[in-house]
Amino acid sequence: MQNNSLSLLKVSIPARPEILLKMSTIMAKTNPDVDQVVTTLKQDAGLYSLVLATVNSPQFRLTKKISSISHAIVLLGLPKVFSLVRLVLLKNTLSKHDSMERFWDTASEVALITQELTSRFTELDIDNAYSIGMLHDCGIPIIMQADPNYKNVLRQANGKDYKVLLNIEKETYGMEHFTLGAKLVNSWKMPESVHKSIILQASFPDILLKYKSRANDSLMYLSLLSIAKDISSNYRRFWRLDDHQKITPDIMACLEYIGLCDYDYLDLKEEFIDTLERSTNS
Repeated sequence: MQNNSLSLLKVSIPARPEILLKMSTIMAKTNPDVDQVVTTLKQDAGLYSLVLATVNSPQFRLTKKISSISHAIVLLGLPKVFSLVRLVLLKNTLSKHDSMERFWDTASEVALITQELTSRFTELDIDNAYSIGMLHDCGIPIIMQADPNYKNVLRQANGKDYKVLLNIEKETYGMEHFTLGAKLVNSWKMPESVHKSIILQASFPDILLKYKSRANDSLMYLSLLSIAKDISSNYRRFWRLDDHQKITPDIMACLEYIGLCDYDYLDLKEEFIDTLERSTNS
């Protein structure tokens, strides 16, 4: 285990980019200067374009295309745009590995479903819900950048209970990817609810069963995220024809916490999968 512990030293948390530090300083003021935010973003043409592309994505359901960050701030508000910038920078920082497109496609899918579920069934912050969906597995690309052999670890655990992967990660790196991801979002000053929801995945479903009688925002986000992951997994593995009627005990616990019955969930899952299919074929 000594060598494994040493290898952990190579799995480091990426530092916040300079442009994010500048924007954080602006946002920390009582009345942040919108012009300063826009000017700062324009210093990085690539980031400016990525933020605009994200604002014009299906997540925001805008009727007209936005062509400037100033317009985005007017429509969405400065806090939401800042949150979006931070998310885009995080994704960029974690996408240095060549084969991350599929990873982020799945993350985006889970994020959109989590956001929609949050909007329908709670009064929680849908922006936080989207961030949780996008970053729930963000520890994976951190490890992948540090260890080219991590792909083999993922293959070894493929199709098995996710706790198998967590155990392999602990044995190999001294830390599983949920804890590593939580450290990242905490270091990047993401909202506390995002941090807690990501780290709670490591103790799911035990944590939910233990505190199922308590109203707790983090547990609600975790339940919504787990359901979103289940829907995405069902869609991507094409289980509709034979396994779509099966609901695992873990998901049943989430449904109970949210207040949904199993029959309602089957209908809900069918609705989301139909929507995903239409968007793929359009």
